[in-house]
Amino acid sequence: MTEIIKKDTDHAMRMLAYMAQNNNNSFVAAKKLAAAQGVPEDFAYKILRKLTRAGLTVGHMGIHGGVRLGKAPRDISLLDVILAVQGKLTIRKCCLAADACPRQGMCDISIVLGGLQDNLNVSLKKITLADVLKEASNKREE
Repeated sequence: MTEIIKKDTDHAMRMLAYMAQNNNNSFVAAKKLAAAQGVPEDFAYKILRKLTRAGLTVGHMGIHGGVRLGKAPRDISLLDVILAVQGKLTIRKCCLAADACPRQGMCDISIVLGGLQDNLNVSLKKITLADVLKEASNKREE
């Protein structure tokens, strides 16, 4: 089985959700964040570096340092997280660009897959971290 969302991206989404839900925009120690989400500490640091480079988190060194969200939860989409951690999602190489496949334009399958790729990207861009937290909260209340 091939996964679309890789392990590091899953960890990133959970760490961001934890920060959004628990820290009210204050800094949390990366070690505490990793432990709370069951992410190996070294792996968490690698993921957090990617998130910080993308502007999704902000790091602060020092005794009261740590990491916090770089944007409001409503401004962080699942697509943003995926792009920051694992790069572009592609259903098939032919969906990357018009010149990615020599059969482009002649292949009925690439037309359908291209549409599916567009739908996937639009859907992931629409779902924000705030939406995830709201949906999870609604499910817990049921």
